[in-house]
Amino acid sequence: MMPSTIDYSQMLPMSIPSMASRRKFFPSNGSTFSRQGNRQIRIEIGHPSALLDPSHSYLEVRMGNAGAQTFGLDLGGTNCFFENIRVEQAGKLLSYTQASNRLHSAILAPVQTSTDGVATEGITEGQRAYNDGTQSSTTPQIVAQTGNFYDTITHNSNAFQAANTNIRYTMPITSGLFSQDKLIPLPLVDPNAPLTLILDLALPDDVGCWNGQPLAVDLTILEVAYIAHLIEVGPDVIDQFRMVQRDLGGQLAISGQDYEYFTGAVPALTSGQFFVNCPARKRSIKSLFWCAQSNNLANTAGPLITSAAYNLSFAGNMNLASFQYQVGPILYPAGEPVSCWGQTLGAGSIGNDFNRGQCAMELAKAVGTMSKTAPLGGLSTTSYGTDIIGLASGDNGTAAGATRVPITESQVCACPFGISTDSFARDIAESGIDTQTMAQDTNLILNWGATAGVADNSGIEDKIVHMWALFDQHYYFNMDGSVTYSN
Repeated sequence: MMPSTIDYSQMLPMSIPSMASRRKFFPSNGSTFSRQGNRQIRIEIGHPSALLDPSHSYLEVRMGNAGAQTFGLDLGGTNCFFENIRVEQAGKLLSYTQASNRLHSAILAPVQTSTDGVATEGITEGQRAYNDGTQSSTTPQIVAQTGNFYDTITHNSNAFQAANTNIRYTMPITSGLFSQDKLIPLPLVDPNAPLTLILDLALPDDVGCWNGQPLAVDLTILEVAYIAHLIEVGPDVIDQFRMVQRDLGGQLAISGQDYEYFTGAVPALTSGQFFVNCPARKRSIKSLFWCAQSNNLANTAGPLITSAAYNLSFAGNMNLASFQYQVGPILYPAGEPVSCWGQTLGAGSIGNDFNRGQCAMELAKAVGTMSKTAPLGGLSTTSYGTDIIGLASGDNGTAAGATRVPITESQVCACPFGISTDSFARDIAESGIDTQTMAQDTNLILNWGATAGVADNSGIEDKIVHMWALFDQHYYFNMDGSVTYSN
């Protein structure tokens, strides 16, 4: 057998005639944007003869910090600036990622971005670093408890953007149609109704960590553009697209995935079994993700200074003993629930049946990183579900089970949860659970243990549970130039 290195009979497939180019698409509704003013960015994307490669395209923003405070972005990097991301065509919604800044900071970035990846994203997105591994304790604690320690410590020692400076940030768009690998056939879209990328600005409080309370007017996007990688093709190629479109019943289809967002509440001292409703009605749900945060942290209550904390990513384990996802009478996983912490409160000691491994592996399975070299990205014993400050005592000097926020930018306290409902590989469509046809109640079931010595409640403060259902979605490019979807 001739080795491939000296086999000259085989050639790579020949490409169609084409030319790659880069083009900037600018907003259609203004040039500067802020939370207090024009807070919604609308960018129309169209071309009569080019295909859009979304996997090689990205957003660039020139962010101005006009205030007196310095800030560093949370784990989501540039995504932290944008609360919601949508794609529309002719005024019709095609994809909608709500709480996108929290999704990236609390769920996706901690698991998908390794410590090496942070080095790159520190250049492109100003993302902060993961733990340096020098912290000694691995004991998990309950999600943030408010107290006087919040307003006495500045949690921004490694800040990125100083006061009265302008910095350019970049990021890929990871929402629906713009997050899949197929080239988008722009010539098949009505030129009078192009694809429209819509980004809603987040509150300055939420972008990351400040060294003092920012004002809503402190951050202004001075410039913004979608930098598109386009592949221009000849009219004969476009005619072939239209011929295939006709042969397929008038539609070209592209399969992708998107997220639907829900919230639920877990009152303080919740014990036993607790149901959090997640009413996602989709034909194929691949995974469910969630995180739990202090209600006080989220709502800036009491003495808490939200600006001094990475409040997008910071989350706690709630002392959970186990969890399952329920769709009608069906439980995921079937049989036994996913085991969690099972820790002792009070002295900071690891309790009976302490377990993070199963919970972590199910998270990696849900994200699709389990087969990778680093399935949990940058998460570690000191960053996953832990409070890395003052762990010699379980109460940290306050009430039992309380925790604090990270003290510096090099410290991460993240606790994403996830569970997969996918039958096959992530790159297969319609292999998730069908909650649309079944029309059954869907719930996240949280369990707290009742065993002696094991945490048997959720802790001493109210929690918000942020949930995202990952589902299959199909986009159709129609003969009349419209784009529709089904899920």
